[in-house]
Amino acid sequence: METATATQDQGLTRRAVGGVDAAPARMPGSGARATSRDPKRKLGRAKRGLRSLAAAVTVSAALTAAAFYASGAGSSSGTAKAPSAAMVAIARAGSVAAEAVMALAAWMVWAEGGLHGRPGATLAPFAAQLLAAAAWPALALRLGAGWAGMACCAAMAAGAGACVRGFGGVNPVAGDLAKPCVAWAVLLAVMNYKML
Repeated sequence: METATATQDQGLTRRAVGGVDAAPARMPGSGARATSRDPKRKLGRAKRGLRSLAAAVTVSAALTAAAFYASGAGSSSGTAKAPSAAMVAIARAGSVAAEAVMALAAWMVWAEGGLHGRPGATLAPFAAQLLAAAAWPALALRLGAGWAGMACCAAMAAGAGACVRGFGGVNPVAGDLAKPCVAWAVLLAVMNYKML
């Protein structure tokens, strides 16, 4: 037993000092291909990761911002109170920020394979929350349908809560990033209630 341990220790020491095993590991039959430790390959992966992160956050935030700008500044129906410009600006900025944070959390889960591995717990609530967030400005601001806006806020809160649970199962940091989106949905519901 002692000889096996001594051999293992010697192997570790040899690798640490730069002995026979110091060369980077190559795939069998790879020839002159780049290895997994190749700096150029790592840089390429990092660039692809940053591009996918930028795309995820940009698409989500742009969709929400476009929904706000398409809805206009206030309600066109005379049944609901028109929201003040400050309230619309706060709702717009908060919604875009919340969707950007939620997209960051979704990207973190996607990077670990969680969106494909657990789509019912991750992808479905994220998509439902995103659609509810995109529908809220048209319903609450443009049409002045306050109760439909409250339903959107409830869907946003439920979707974000499901994302906290689903994302947290894959990546705890992503689950924690989704928590402020639940708080934002509740705050948006309070703002929506004041517009009734």
